[in-house]
Amino acid sequence: MSKWFNIKIDATGLSIFRIFYSLVLFCEILQLYKFRNIIYSKEPFVTIGELDVSFIFYFWFVTIILIVLGLFTRFATIINYIFSVIIFSSAAKFEYHVFYVYVGINFLLMFMPIARVLSLDNLLQKIKFSNIHKTYNVDSKILQVNYWMPVFIGIGLVYIDSVFHKLSSKMWMDGLGVWLPSSLPMVTWNDTSFLLNQEWLVKFLGYLVLVFETTFIFLFWFKKSRIPFFILGVFFHIGILIAYPIPYFALTYIAIYLLLVPVSIWEKLGQKLKFKNTIYTFYYDAECPLCHKVVIVIKHFDVFNTIKCQTVQGNYLNDEALKNLDQEVLLINIHGVNSKGKVLVGYWAYMQLLKSLVYTYPLGLLGSIPGISYLGQKIYRYIAGNRLTERCTVDNCSIPVFNKPINEDEDILIKGFNQLSITKTFWKSIVIIVVFGQILMIWYSPTIQNHFPKAAQINRLIKGFYEPTEWGYKKFMGLTHHPVFMYDHHFSGYNHIFKIEAITNSGEKLIVPLLDEDGLVNNSYANGALWVNYTFRINNRNFDLENFKKGIIPYLKYYQSTNNQHIVEYTFYVKEIVTQEKWEKDFLRKQIAKPWNEIGTCNIEKDSTVFKWNNKMQEILEKEANEK
Repeated sequence: MSKWFNIKIDATGLSIFRIFYSLVLFCEILQLYKFRNIIYSKEPFVTIGELDVSFIFYFWFVTIILIVLGLFTRFATIINYIFSVIIFSSAAKFEYHVFYVYVGINFLLMFMPIARVLSLDNLLQKIKFSNIHKTYNVDSKILQVNYWMPVFIGIGLVYIDSVFHKLSSKMWMDGLGVWLPSSLPMVTWNDTSFLLNQEWLVKFLGYLVLVFETTFIFLFWFKKSRIPFFILGVFFHIGILIAYPIPYFALTYIAIYLLLVPVSIWEKLGQKLKFKNTIYTFYYDAECPLCHKVVIVIKHFDVFNTIKCQTVQGNYLNDEALKNLDQEVLLINIHGVNSKGKVLVGYWAYMQLLKSLVYTYPLGLLGSIPGISYLGQKIYRYIAGNRLTERCTVDNCSIPVFNKPINEDEDILIKGFNQLSITKTFWKSIVIIVVFGQILMIWYSPTIQNHFPKAAQINRLIKGFYEPTEWGYKKFMGLTHHPVFMYDHHFSGYNHIFKIEAITNSGEKLIVPLLDEDGLVNNSYANGALWVNYTFRINNRNFDLENFKKGIIPYLKYYQSTNNQHIVEYTFYVKEIVTQEKWEKDFLRKQIAKPWNEIGTCNIEKDSTVFKWNNKMQEILEKEANEK
């Protein structure tokens, strides 16, 4: 592990993680924003509540876009962390497993060099510190620990804590940890019975998950184990993506697993994407400071190696397309030559440049449209007006020159005290802090509490550390317990699921998108945080009618407010299902085949909501009371 804190490797993989992770996070908060009236409002579309979170989301969207682009990254990651603590912590009834992962990863992002490459910050530094004599290159090597910290905290600690819950579960110890959740209609959004019916397969996968989660934290830092762990991790989370309505949870973990990909693979992939031959030659004045910075921008965005930047001096005579032109003309205005030998000048040289970069081709095409091109040429002539009459050189271009920043391994006042040494010390401290916190969480897992000798006596000592720190660890670092899909906690006694139909004034029946006709999850509403809330807090294994009514009203009001048709009434149907810790063929399809029974109606007015339940609902309540 000491290598983590001393070896420096290429930062490309970390930047790819930054982009992919941030895009997933953007989608997650976009969903929270879409359903903010359900999640955060005291009364949807009536009373906002103590905190109107809309303005936070507006700023947060911009912040995440900045992180994706790698622009003002340090500032953006700090704001991103603050918003994640506020938003994820204030959605108490809608919290789910991935919220804590986001908080933990967003905490780490503030201290990680995630914008060394593939970023606008990198470009701005090159532009600022370069001159016509030398191009400044940002150090693309970073400490290896920056790759492993998100993996260690976001995956390793989560898995090992989860294992200490699974070891006390008969469902998981019998190999049914994958089978049962995927066999319950209110938990899955796809019928995968063709796989669930293979008893040996689902039990093998169940045990494989246990072995995988147990060994991950001990083995992932070995070089030879990374590719197998990456393949298995991505495989499992693609399975989660297919089976369960928590897509951004699955994609978030896939993003973290990208950090296990060896940096050499990213380098080889980058080489594969590059063109063997350039398709456009861009000529510039070697004595022009402004032109030199333009070339830096071009090379930064030329990821496919399609552009060849040449100085006019000493090169233009070698190009058949330019050798008959006067050098002074070439020096005053920008020229480019495409693969067919066509010469493009000024504005059109830049449009061809955009087309030749490949991924900016639509922009070049847009800029070539009559009208847009006319306006573009006027803007170009305005910006380049002085240069079109007189060359820009070091003597007459007022472009400031900056001294390059100190390297991270250069000492500051005291020998051995530098940015690199501070970074190493910081990460070692974080490892100690998070390991201590997660050990406290693990100690209070059922496996330890029920089987460790004299656990009750030791609790008196540990309690003094656990109680003061548990809240802070959870809220600010994302460290918490991880009892994911436990039979006693989630499924035991879960015997009723509900379908809701909306009746329009024309008599049409529309299903409120929570559960569909089969009782499977409808991902329109029941997705991510909303699915967890509806499935395990509103309708749960300990069914409570008052809790159900209170919880379902925001969904119905949201549906009513966003539906184009006028809703006059809602009809509720119940399906009585079975949960069990024993494998059974076609179990999911047997639950799907069970009939829906009407149990009541609901009318929502502006200031009141009236439920009317029939005898079937009374039977269910009596049955629940007897079982309790």
